[in-house]
Amino acid sequence: MKRRMLVATAARLAAAWTAMPALAATPGVDAPPEPGLPRPIVVPPVHEARLPSGMQLLAVRRQGVPLVTATLLVRAGREADPHDRAGLAALTASLLSKGAQRGGRAVGAAELARQAEALGSVLDISTGWRASSVSMTVTTPKLPQALSLMADVVRRPTLSSDELERARTQLVDALRVSLSSPGDVATLVARRAYWGGSVHGGSPTPASVQRIGAAELRRFHASWYRPDRAVLVLAGDIDAERAEFLARERFGAWPANRMAVPVLRIDPASPLAAPLVIVEMPGSGQSSVVIAAPFVALSSPERRVAEVANTLLGGGYSARLNQAVRIRRGLSYGASSAGELQDVGGLVTASTQTNHPNAALVATLMREEMLLIGDQPTSAEELDARKATLVGSFARQMETTAGLAGLVAGQWFQGLPLAELSRYTEQVLAVTPDQVRDFARRTWTAASLRTVIATDVQAAGPSLASLASSAAGVLRIPHAALDLEAVSLVAGPR
Repeated sequence: MKRRMLVATAARLAAAWTAMPALAATPGVDAPPEPGLPRPIVVPPVHEARLPSGMQLLAVRRQGVPLVTATLLVRAGREADPHDRAGLAALTASLLSKGAQRGGRAVGAAELARQAEALGSVLDISTGWRASSVSMTVTTPKLPQALSLMADVVRRPTLSSDELERARTQLVDALRVSLSSPGDVATLVARRAYWGGSVHGGSPTPASVQRIGAAELRRFHASWYRPDRAVLVLAGDIDAERAEFLARERFGAWPANRMAVPVLRIDPASPLAAPLVIVEMPGSGQSSVVIAAPFVALSSPERRVAEVANTLLGGGYSARLNQAVRIRRGLSYGASSAGELQDVGGLVTASTQTNHPNAALVATLMREEMLLIGDQPTSAEELDARKATLVGSFARQMETTAGLAGLVAGQWFQGLPLAELSRYTEQVLAVTPDQVRDFARRTWTAASLRTVIATDVQAAGPSLASLASSAAGVLRIPHAALDLEAVSLVAGPR
């Protein structure tokens, strides 16, 4: 009886609720907030100057907050590593903060760190392709002292043998840990599989780092760290006149270097013949899948089209790869892609991790998604959403002094016009679905893709064997035999 009464009551309540007039949801309370009016993205003007030594200054004023980010870049990146000394540029940069001559005396790593901390900052040092950098963000009154500290660590590092040994040990340990991870292994193998013998295919290994001596570090610093290959970027609460004064005061005495700049040998990509590489990693916890494909060179007029295509493929949660692998099938925690532009071409890598039995399926899905962009048209709505992620990321980067300095510095070390920053949004929004489809059709072809799977082959099971048997060529490499310095990945000329 009670159960029948409860059912009848629930039915009357449901009927009454249905009969009630619909109530409009309140934006921001029980409905998503209404989108605001679009705001124009204004890139502040960049003031350019050059010191007598050849050093360049780029100053961007951002008022409102008394902060300045100072970034000193030197054209001394990974492409300057000798073919058997990968890691030399990175080791040299890492030692800048480990000791320097300041005020006529040697100052060690701990004291340099304390001096940076006293300014409310840290010495942020990094190395990538085409440049190494030292950066600090400080309040405006502390900028002169910060520039003095940066000038000393860049110009007068001690590069001591003791610090080299310590840094070498740390780097070798980190590399050995990295080479036990399927994700890192697949990424490094994919780079070599795509670039081949080009310097862009190389990566530091424990063996290459062990070959680097203190004398080589000093020669590298003397050859590459020079004012005519350097730029100082100041972004934040500083005007052009003050920026020029501080640059000349702190860096004006940096003597010009008359040594000839070493000639770099930058070869284009030379992909492996085998379209599928399987790295056998028994006992690994997961499989990693990485697909390498061509991209565009820095100077390409299709650069923005390529960036939009890459964002459509794997730039964010709603991008194609994540939709196919994670959202619709739950095969991974996430799948994404990243583009890399070099002077002689480019590389895009699509990557994810999954459990071993699904490795072959995930690799197939990722390849299909890449090829689909060139086979079928993309709707304007989908492309607009992906372009909005690029524009939004660009706008957010300009909200901080560090982000603004990074944008300006990136243009400089990539050799791109500074004026192009102000046209970025316009160029991205102008990309059409037809342009993306045409780019993908010509660039991401079945023959151009190189797939790398780092996996426990036995755990991956028959699906991986079936994938390998259907491939046009397969290179199987036991993890113990992997040699990232070799063009063939296992042996041969270096």
